[in-house]
Amino acid sequence: MQYLRLLLLFLLPGLAGSYACARESVFWNAREYAAEFKYFQERGSFNPKIWAALTPEAQERALLDARRPALERQAEIQEYHADAVKKWDSAQLRDYAEQTGEEDIRIVRFWLGNEKAEALARKLAVIREKLAKAGRGLNDRDALALEPYLLPEAIAELRPPESAAEVPPGQNTEDAAHPESAFTAAARPESASAAALDKFTAEAPSALNADSFSRLYDGMNVSGGGPVAVGGARYSGKGAAGGLTLAEPQKKPAFAIPELKAAPGIKTAPPEEKKSTALTSDAYGITVYVAGSPKPRTFRQAKDAQAAIRRLPDGSISKIILYGHGSPGMQTVGAETYDAESAAQLLKGKMARGGVIQFSGCNTASIGGPTLNPAVGLSMVARRLLYFSLPYFQDRADGLPAAQAKRQWEKTWNADLALDTSLGVKGAIVCGYRTFGLVPGRLPLVTRIIGNQEATTPGYVAGKKACYQDGREVSAP
Repeated sequence: MQYLRLLLLFLLPGLAGSYACARESVFWNAREYAAEFKYFQERGSFNPKIWAALTPEAQERALLDARRPALERQAEIQEYHADAVKKWDSAQLRDYAEQTGEEDIRIVRFWLGNEKAEALARKLAVIREKLAKAGRGLNDRDALALEPYLLPEAIAELRPPESAAEVPPGQNTEDAAHPESAFTAAARPESASAAALDKFTAEAPSALNADSFSRLYDGMNVSGGGPVAVGGARYSGKGAAGGLTLAEPQKKPAFAIPELKAAPGIKTAPPEEKKSTALTSDAYGITVYVAGSPKPRTFRQAKDAQAAIRRLPDGSISKIILYGHGSPGMQTVGAETYDAESAAQLLKGKMARGGVIQFSGCNTASIGGPTLNPAVGLSMVARRLLYFSLPYFQDRADGLPAAQAKRQWEKTWNADLALDTSLGVKGAIVCGYRTFGLVPGRLPLVTRIIGNQEATTPGYVAGKKACYQDGREVSAP
């Protein structure tokens, strides 16, 4: 027995040493860690020289940390490619033809391989060639070439009506009138201002909401029904090539919100001047600033912005402005509603360290401490009245016990959307307004004078701003 103990004492150090020796370095671009190494290269985290200098333990930790985000990034690009190679309808045709550039093809090639990248590039080349010809009319051979890539209705919209194809003998086809196609009409839908929002909070059983009072401050009449092209395709009206002309291409970072790319043979045209004669505002939108991009991109529809944000690399957004109607604990952008949870879910990982999330809506921060400013004090009193007193007395009139009604509205009337969102998006600076925000350009009649009824950015906002980072109040950037 004593002999066995001595033998084990001698063997244990050797076994431990052999285990340590068994943990070997992982070669750069090892096949079993393909997604992780692609993620490293895209973010610039490591290169072969730095990787080789790491200990096996450090390499193991780095691979483990990168596993989940790398697979998520790979899944994003696989989803993007799957949508891009499907047959497109007219709306998708506009989106991909305008926004997909060489950088997007390069990223697909990097993550998914040459075959998939070349298939997408070939599809875009065929479609852009036919778009350039659409103004003169597509023949049956052109339509046949588009069949693998477009839905039948999209092809039909690119072809001129039969009446336009009948040109009198001796008349040049270029001189024939080109009726505006359904493709062009679909690209420029008229905005339809709908009724104001029914409720100000996510759970507001009170019928005594305050749409009219809040509209005095923010001029909102939100519908979300009609998109407005902002920084997007430029439409030159009747006679344009298929109703569509594209802006010149610009360089952009990997999978950034795509800038418009000009197809060969498609002439550029100056943007149409669009002035509104409406008396009231229907303004809302999302503006995204991407690191390395020369200018921001603005979206009228929140869903379009969400899709673009999901395609961005982690840590690439330096600033985002959500512009719309706000109330304690929530903000709307058109038809979309954001609370702290949904906003954090959308932007988590996408914000650069110190990047700014701006909720440009009324009452998107708590009222804060006492103030001597009478305008701020009046706004705070109005907030208490609208989001506590009125719904409280309505619930009491409906038979709800006083304690229950008070407990419910005390929780919500001073909710802080900016603070709560900052807890879910680490490192970002999240700002909101403690008061009702007054946007001069959204005031009735001023909207008509300026002609910006469907503005997507707020411009100047008169209100008391509050900013938070990781739950702590910080100075406004």
